[in-house]
Amino acid sequence: MDTGDSASADDQYSAVYDSAEFQALQRRSNGFIVWVSVLFYGWWFVGISLAAFVPGVFRQGIGGPLNVGMLFLVLSFVLVAAVSLAYMRFASKRLDPAGEAIRMDLEGGLR
Repeated sequence: MDTGDSASADDQYSAVYDSAEFQALQRRSNGFIVWVSVLFYGWWFVGISLAAFVPGVFRQGIGGPLNVGMLFLVLSFVLVAAVSLAYMRFASKRLDPAGEAIRMDLEGGLR
């Protein structure tokens, strides 16, 4: 293996990393991740705060054997599923086309 090819590939990947298209793709991805993280961690912060400072809230019955604590847990799973679906939709519409264009430029349309 020739080290000249490796240096050339490193320069090529560095150029892609520094390109405006890649930076825009990274900003789009990070923007989504930040907002979803705020939503998710905010949800858990509310739950932990309620459990720590108002512990009786989770013990309140809703109907039958269901109480607020169990509802909170079920809604947490729903939140995870909703975030996963939202990310898959966001990625397929906004991230994947831009990433594919960058890959095609990098590989020269080899695929």
